[in-house]
Amino acid sequence: MKNIFRLFAVALLPAFIFGCNTEDRDKYSRVMVVDSVPTGAEIVVDGFKLGKAPITVEIASTESGCFVRKTVVTAIPSVQGHNTQVKTFPGFRVGNEAESAIPEKVVFDTSKKPSDAAATVLEY
Repeated sequence: MKNIFRLFAVALLPAFIFGCNTEDRDKYSRVMVVDSVPTGAEIVVDGFKLGKAPITVEIASTESGCFVRKTVVTAIPSVQGHNTQVKTFPGFRVGNEAESAIPEKVVFDTSKKPSDAAATVLEY
């Protein structure tokens, strides 16, 4: 049992000494602006409240500018009677490059119903 633990420890030693390579993370990220109509909606990305719209969000990306993993962006309206909007972006897979491309800007119109196609506008 001790030998298995030693092999495991030796295999992980380089990761502890050198840490994670942040160069790729810094190299492969995109900036996305999230806005709302009217402005001021609370913006939540993958369950984390980031602030009020308009807001700039840094997103981990593939080399080609696609989402690395499924990403959910939510706009919670600041105006009573308006609607919460949710946009889900799929993570990159071969064949879905267009669907998983990170837009430069996402605009949520909280005055529209979530089922309305014009409720979320993507700008590339």
